Amino acid sequence: MKLKSYGSIYIGTYEVSLRIYEIHHKSRSLRLLTDLRRPIHIAHDLFKGSNITSDTVDDLIHALKDMKMTLSEFGTAVYEVYGGYAVKAAKNYPFLLDQIRQKTGLFVRLLSNSEQRFFSYEALASLETFPKMIEESALLCDIGGSSIQLTLFHKGKIVTTQHILLGATEVRENLIALSQKVNGRTEVMDMINKEIETFYHVYLPNANPEYLILLNDSISNLMHYFDVKDILGDATPREKVLAFLESIGADSYFSNTFDRFESDLQNEMALPFLLLYDAFVSQTNCKYISIPGISLHAGMTYDAVYRSNTFTASHDFSEDVIDAAWAIAKRYGSYDPHVKMMDQMTTQLYSAIRKRAGLSKRDLTLARVVAILHDCGKYISLSGAAKCSYAIIMNSEILGLTHKERKIVALAAQYHHIKDIRYDLFSKNLSLEEYMKLLKLLAMLRICNALDSSHRQKVSNLSFRLKEDELFITVSSESSLNLEKGYFKSKAQFFAEVFGFKPVIREKKNL
Repeated sequence: MKLKSYGSIYIGTYEVSLRIYEIHHKSRSLRLLTDLRRPIHIAHDLFKGSNITSDTVDDLIHALKDMKMTLSEFGTAVYEVYGGYAVKAAKNYPFLLDQIRQKTGLFVRLLSNSEQRFFSYEALASLETFPKMIEESALLCDIGGSSIQLTLFHKGKIVTTQHILLGATEVRENLIALSQKVNGRTEVMDMINKEIETFYHVYLPNANPEYLILLNDSISNLMHYFDVKDILGDATPREKVLAFLESIGADSYFSNTFDRFESDLQNEMALPFLLLYDAFVSQTNCKYISIPGISLHAGMTYDAVYRSNTFTASHDFSEDVIDAAWAIAKRYGSYDPHVKMMDQMTTQLYSAIRKRAGLSKRDLTLARVVAILHDCGKYISLSGAAKCSYAIIMNSEILGLTHKERKIVALAAQYHHIKDIRYDLFSKNLSLEEYMKLLKLLAMLRICNALDSSHRQKVSNLSFRLKEDELFITVSSESSLNLEKGYFKSKAQFFAEVFGFKPVIREKKNL
């Protein structure tokens, strides 16, 4: 069903917000119809304890009732409700979700960090200027209430994505705690700079990106607040943004920034965000700074538009996932010739069996990530490579994969040499459908790995052909394939159990 309008409600760390967009099919664009926000104190509650208080729950439910009424007034039938990291961090979040369902009729979907950041990325990638910004090099900085996500691009490809557990809410709480100290803000800035310097030292030791892209619409709201709209939209020379920051008091860490304004912003989130933005702008020696005014809600809407096939994305997000996987493999010293062959064989195998095996395009992306990363743990330990591969994958942000998809990929890397893979071992973490996806990824990985079990790329002229209940794999080689054939026999049985057709290897002699 093609969407005409869409509403998204987001329960964040410091506010609950609703945006309704009108969707224009011909121009492939969105028009904002309404933007409704209500402050809530989830992060403040969690900073002082482990539960969301009953007062905050009451405020949230009251706000959600108003937002549901607004959706009805605009005639928006398609909408979704999302909860951010802070909601799930509360020990009593199941009670909160149940009360919301009972009192408002709304069902809240909790987002992992990966999913939430990907929404914003989808909105950013829809901009015409995006390909140009990442063409040379760019640092994407997504500052949220609970954390910061940094994604580095080089030559149009993702180099790394890193997650820092420092957000505007923690900065705000530290500002309050240190408000009586003369150098309180200086101490907070030192804390912020230390986190940024660590990222720069590890990932940007010799270069600075050409573009710094600041996501989250909080900064664009600040630009409007200070009436400097000319900085928004197109990339702006860094000197101009620095001059703006200095003009509002950067030399004293914005100590008097809001004194001349009669606004609630002085005691809310504007100053923490401003301090974080200033830290990144000051420390990044880039040429241009882009403040596109991207909101999480726009990303949610684009995601809904793509899922409903209202229109298709202009950017290939699956290729981003593959680029990120290759960056991780190279960082952990994976043997490049073997991994390249694994990736190639996996793609060929998928093409041969996808229709009969009921595999989707997404399954190809996951299978390729498994092929690329299955041995990355050898960088840490040869004897414990499987467990180390799991740890590396689970602790690596791969922009475009959900947390559950990353879990399945990591389990495939951990279990690709383990015989005991009963469902009982996975039932606490995976549904039966997810478990079957894991088995299919494992079956494909094992067959391809067997064909290069020597890691010497002996096979050439490789082809896969599915005929009735047999998968014929034709290879040729100038070397003996006894080792590969030995491994292949045991892996072929598992493949047949999973997919229902038997792999048969045929060696074509080179003349």
